[in-house]
Amino acid sequence: MENKIKIGLVGAGAVAQVGYLPVIAEREDLVLEAVTESNREKVEILSRMYNIKKIFVDYEKMLQDSEIDVVIIATPNYLHTPMAISAIEYGKNVLCEMPLGLDAKEVKRLGEVVDSSDLVLMPAFNGRFRPDVGILKELVFGGELGRLSFAKAGWLKSLHEEHLDGWRRDPLKSGGGAIMTLGVQILGYVTHLFGSDVSSVIAGFHTTDKIEDSGIVFLRYKDGRYLLLEVGWTLLFEKDFTYFNLYGSDGVGLLNPLKIKKLEDNKVKDITPINIPKHPVKTSYYGLVDYFINAVRGKHLEENTWEDAYQIAKIVDAAYQSAEEKKEVHLD
Repeated sequence: MENKIKIGLVGAGAVAQVGYLPVIAEREDLVLEAVTESNREKVEILSRMYNIKKIFVDYEKMLQDSEIDVVIIATPNYLHTPMAISAIEYGKNVLCEMPLGLDAKEVKRLGEVVDSSDLVLMPAFNGRFRPDVGILKELVFGGELGRLSFAKAGWLKSLHEEHLDGWRRDPLKSGGGAIMTLGVQILGYVTHLFGSDVSSVIAGFHTTDKIEDSGIVFLRYKDGRYLLLEVGWTLLFEKDFTYFNLYGSDGVGLLNPLKIKKLEDNKVKDITPINIPKHPVKTSYYGLVDYFINAVRGKHLEENTWEDAYQIAKIVDAAYQSAEEKKEVHLD
C-alpha cells in the first residue's frame, strides 16, 4: 500500500460528520491525523468516536504540524479563502467546501496563490460525484437526449428542518443568503451537466434581515440555451424539495429521483437505468474524496478546479448585481 496520507479536518459540523468523517474512517490509505474546531467539547467527542490523534482549537497550530499532508476545510463561508490560502502557504494540499470565496475576486486571488505552488486545491463539488448525476452526464455527453435547450433546477428548504441562524444570517460571514448557501451547491453540478458558458443573468430576490431568503435566477447561455434556478429556505413543507430537469431535442432527464425518457420512433421510451444507488448525496463524498486523493498523489487536478469555482462565482456575483440593480447583467 502507498504511504498513508494524513488529513487535518477543519470544522466539525454536519458536512464534516455526514460527509467526510465516515469516508475517511473506511479508507485504509488515509489517516485522520487532526481536527480543528472552535467548540472544544464537540471536537473531543469526535476524537473519541473516530480515534483522532490530535485536536486543535487554533487552526494555525494545526497547519504547523508537519505530519499533516492534506487539509479539508468545512467551515463557514467567510473562512474558506483565508484558511485555504494559509494551508497552501504551509505546504498543504486543500479540499475546500463551496463557495471557495465570498465573490469572484476572492476565488481568483486564491487561485493565483495555488497556481504559484505545486499543490492541489480542489473545490468540494460533491454533487458532481453523485451516482445519478454521473449516469445523467454519460447520457447527455453521449448524445442520448439530443441537443440541449432548457434546464430547471431548484432547492427549496423546509422551514421546519433547519433553523438558519448564526453565520448564515450574517451577510459578512455568509456572503449572501439562499443563493450563496443553496444556489452555489446546485450550480456545482448543474454546470457540470449543462455548462458554464453563461452570457447574461437576470435575478430577483425576496430579502429579509439584509439577506435573501428566496430567489429566482435566469441564465442565458451563449448558444441560446437557458436555465432557471430557484432557491429558498422558507418552504412550508415537511422536508426539502430539490429537483433538476434537463430538456433536449430527443429526451428529458430528471433528478431526485433519476428519470430519463427518450423519443424513439415517435414513442416515448423510459431508459432510466435500474439499480440506481440509494442516498446519492452521501455516496458522493466517497467519489469526491477518492478523486481528490488521486489528484494529490499525482500532484495534478484534471477537472473540478478553482477555475470551475471561479465561473460559478462570476454567475453568482452577476445574480446579486442583477437583483440589486433590477436589470440584466452581461458577463464578459
